[in-house]
Amino acid sequence: MKIGILSNMDKIGTEKTREEMRRFLERAGHDTLFFSTHTEVKGVDVVIVLGGDGAILHAAVVAAQKGIKIIGINYGTLGFLTEYERNEWEDVKDLLSALGRGSCKIVKRSLLEVTVGGKSYYALNEIAVQRDNHPTAMSNSQILKVEFSANEGRELIAGDGVLICTPTGSTAYSLSAGGAILTPEVPVFMMTPICAFSMRARPIVFSSADEFQVKIAKGRANVLADGNVFAALSEGEELHVKKAPFTADFPVKDDVDFFARVRNKLNG
Repeated sequence: MKIGILSNMDKIGTEKTREEMRRFLERAGHDTLFFSTHTEVKGVDVVIVLGGDGAILHAAVVAAQKGIKIIGINYGTLGFLTEYERNEWEDVKDLLSALGRGSCKIVKRSLLEVTVGGKSYYALNEIAVQRDNHPTAMSNSQILKVEFSANEGRELIAGDGVLICTPTGSTAYSLSAGGAILTPEVPVFMMTPICAFSMRARPIVFSSADEFQVKIAKGRANVLADGNVFAALSEGEELHVKKAPFTADFPVKDDVDFFARVRNKLNG
């Protein structure tokens, strides 16, 4: 197989680590290619990401659009999306062998597609519509009101904003905002209010076939995909969210235990 290596140099700290990975993979019979940034990822069967969850989020969106599988090795702090820790990286050979034989389980993670101003963006974790905290925005309104619409109806939510998350994102920002934990491949999305100004505003789980609209009813908001701001919305403006037409494919070990991962990673 042709394997790409993408390294977060701030995390791994030295060129030696990725060079060791390259030699290791080539001894196992794989062709290798280095990528400096996630935007370069192309032309390989698998990309191995040396870094943390942030590096994987960036790489996964690009890899998903090109049908490239993703394997993460944790050189960060949490590493919820990584399959191996830094002291286990040699074990990736067994996973690649199973993948080559067609006997490897692959977790297909849904992504969100959000359209704003005629442009589309993608997220593996969540789309967040957050109250603009800039002083000029706060002078107009201390609270953000959004009209959230789905196939089932609409709701006016006042507070700091709303999240629309995938099952993958249910263990990230949404969990901190009071959302439920969803298992990775369940075909649903979840809307989670952020600091809602009403006790009746609660997370709601929707079918992943649903499409969503978020309209700014009062205030100003920033829109983020996986933590990165890509748009600002004023009163009366809106965005649309639906399931992306591709998935992020993560080969996993035979003994993968989602509940053990939740316990080990989120109880720190």
